[in-house]
Amino acid sequence: MESIIENVEHIISRLGDVTRTTVELWKLKTADKIFQIMSSIISIAAIVLIVTIAILILSIGGALWIGHYLGDTSYGFFIVGGFYVLVLIVIVLLRKQLIITPFNNFLSNKILK
Repeated sequence: MESIIENVEHIISRLGDVTRTTVELWKLKTADKIFQIMSSIISIAAIVLIVTIAILILSIGGALWIGHYLGDTSYGFFIVGGFYVLVLIVIVLLRKQLIITPFNNFLSNKILK
């Protein structure tokens, strides 16, 4: 009888060890996914920042260039500003296809990978 009780106690003890190990493994996997997502977001943010700065500089240059040919610098800035308003309207109208769906796919791939 003691042998059966010892075996049950041993099984319960091992079950507790397996449970603790499984919980630790899930914690490590979750931390790994979080770090992968964060590093991807940080690298994308850096790229977006650099592209934004480049677009800003090119926009100012383009506005000055257009303004020079039209005879008034302000015309160039109005034309470039109008272009960006049109781009904004297109992005707002197509935000699901251009932003929401790709971002959801990106996160899903990172989490399920």
